[in-house]
Amino acid sequence: MRWVALVLGLLGLVLLQTSSIPAFELFGVAPNVLLVMLCCWAVVRDQEEAMLLVPLAGIFIGLLSFQGTAVSVAAFAPIVVLATLRSVFSRGVQMGLRTEYVWVLGLVVTATLLHFITFAVAVEVEGSRIDWGAAVTDRMLPAVLVNVGIALALYWVVRLPTRRPQPRVI
Repeated sequence: MRWVALVLGLLGLVLLQTSSIPAFELFGVAPNVLLVMLCCWAVVRDQEEAMLLVPLAGIFIGLLSFQGTAVSVAAFAPIVVLATLRSVFSRGVQMGLRTEYVWVLGLVVTATLLHFITFAVAVEVEGSRIDWGAAVTDRMLPAVLVNVGIALALYWVVRLPTRRPQPRVI
């Protein structure tokens, strides 16, 4: 039952991301709440959940938006890889909330940059030209700022209901 609820919640978030969120631009870019939520989920929750939800999110968003499914899955894939690095570095030691929070913010920054680069390269491969200077200053950097701002709050939405003992600070 837990997996059904997770997949339905993910589908709801994908529908929200594709339908409503683009209308709420900050600094000229629409926030990527789906990417931020997946980053928070991958760090805070079980890795098995992230291994299912992240590729599934790429498939859903690829099917429900103008983005190609393969490109969407590839754009979300670094989330799982980078979250796995966290578990490698903290093997056998539970991270403190501050350390976990820093990992989430770092993951959001890195995943946002890689997400942007993946889609920009896909556009270039399809034959369109991109002004990389303008794209970086007008889209990528504001997207990072907006996503980090959203991550500051969404981390707690994921963290507070997660049942596990409060870890000691490392």
